[in-house]
Amino acid sequence: MAGEESAAAQHIRYEPDEKAPQGLAAAMAAQTVLLILAGIMLTPLVIARGAGASDADTSWMVFAALVAAGVSTWLQLIRKGPIGSGYVLFVGSNVAFVGVSVAAYKAGGIPLLATLGAVGALTTFAFTRWLPMLRAVLTPAVGGTVLMLMALSVGPVIWKMLSKPLPGAALGAPHGIVFLLTLGTITVILLFGKGMVRLWAPLIGVALGTLVGAWFGHLDVTRVVAAPWLGIPGEGWPGIDLSFDARFWSLIPAFALLSLVGCMETYADGISAQRMSHRKERPIDFRSVQGAINADGTGSIFAALLGTVPNTVFSTSLAVSEITGVASRRVGLWGGLFLILLAFSPKIGAAVAAIPSQVVGAYILILVVIIFGHGIRLVNEEGLGFEVGLAVCLSFWVGLSAQSGGLMNEIMPAWLQTIFSNGTTVGGVTAMILMLIITWRRGPQDRVSLPLSPRAVLSLNDTVARFARRVGWDERAENRLMLAVEEAVIFLCEEREALGKGAKGSGRLVVRLKETKGEAEVEMVTGPSERNLEELVTAASTANPADDTDNLAIHLLARVTRELKHLQYTQGDYLQFRVDSSA
Repeated sequence: MAGEESAAAQHIRYEPDEKAPQGLAAAMAAQTVLLILAGIMLTPLVIARGAGASDADTSWMVFAALVAAGVSTWLQLIRKGPIGSGYVLFVGSNVAFVGVSVAAYKAGGIPLLATLGAVGALTTFAFTRWLPMLRAVLTPAVGGTVLMLMALSVGPVIWKMLSKPLPGAALGAPHGIVFLLTLGTITVILLFGKGMVRLWAPLIGVALGTLVGAWFGHLDVTRVVAAPWLGIPGEGWPGIDLSFDARFWSLIPAFALLSLVGCMETYADGISAQRMSHRKERPIDFRSVQGAINADGTGSIFAALLGTVPNTVFSTSLAVSEITGVASRRVGLWGGLFLILLAFSPKIGAAVAAIPSQVVGAYILILVVIIFGHGIRLVNEEGLGFEVGLAVCLSFWVGLSAQSGGLMNEIMPAWLQTIFSNGTTVGGVTAMILMLIITWRRGPQDRVSLPLSPRAVLSLNDTVARFARRVGWDERAENRLMLAVEEAVIFLCEEREALGKGAKGSGRLVVRLKETKGEAEVEMVTGPSERNLEELVTAASTANPADDTDNLAIHLLARVTRELKHLQYTQGDYLQFRVDSSA
């Protein structure tokens, strides 16, 4: 164990709070920006080309995407308040919104796209506010189903780009060669590359595909040459659409649902950032995770109002931090600055816009395939039993039927046809409804709410006794469960008193008990605390109780519980553990 901790300590060169040298931080930021730049700029470019946008609108969307990415990356660095994770999380354009953004632009241009993106992102704050309670519905299986359906919805946009003829085929080469070369290069590097080389795969593929396209005379650089090095592209801010007509209401469900899925991805990225940014392992601070999601939502609203696609955290930046061991917040400060500075160079935007559609299509196809695979992994994250498997498969095929127009769309009113033609929305909502049904049918649970004080133990003993009788536990198992509940309540009371809030009649305690496969699942909900019981129990499980008599309650809790989790949210603490019915 000591050797592992020592190795981890050597790997992490700079933690988030530590100040890395400015030169090193700037170099790391520049490297990360180069890795994610294509993703930030090509996503709005795909939307613009798929929707047939004007050159002015295309330039503006790319410019806005870079500005929003820089500002959103800075937002993630904030450590106080409800917004910000306190970790280096680079942010950029969310490819998941490609399909619905194309539909939005076709319906009302950038103003409608801006309104839909901003309103849809508001669901982010509802997600973080009700995060503990949404865990039963917005499960990884639901998120995975939505991601797979989203990947399918982007397909028509990609095929349209691939079928678009390239200008000036001087040597008569089929345009499929450019696409296949780009796709093959990225795929080979992803399969055989190691470490940092794999991270460069998309950029290398795009560069090689563009060079081959130029060789065949398929690259027009006249606009790149004419574009100035500094300035603001396009015709200025295009504004927003506040009409809230049928176009808005038919598309907002998809934007809101994709925003929720984006929350789930940021949730995972926020946890990963904490795990790979510290030398010593520690319990996850879910207040930081909530801050990351709120920053993501705020950044998406800013991006949408500015006139481009909503944002998301780029996991590539986490890979760079993990490989290099540099997690200092200074890297994020420099990175946000570089992204904003690049936005004010129309020549860079023109260079990206000049990339052949076949190259862009191959790049987006790889991203969509990776997202589809990520959806499959999410579906399997918590095990795919019969019930969850049925919910996932049924939701997927319902969404696919809706996307193809086979869900009896012709018998619906016109406004409803628009909603039911979006497979991501229909499939995602179906998955959430089925997960609600599964949660409801998994059996009853005992729940009690009472003031948080030492006297709560007496009431809880009666609750535990009723629970034990209902599930058929013997006296020994009942006593084990009572002991665990008592020690946990004592800890929560001591924490509240230590915070100066008093122990008598101060705050509420909600306790839920549920039996699953011979085990009692216990959840306690109370006000926020400072210390993390999970960390204390982990330390106590490897220590000698005789050497630490002051924490005897924690030692007892470590002995009689398993899978103890202390989830600290901004709204309060969620303490979860299991007690086996056998000794």
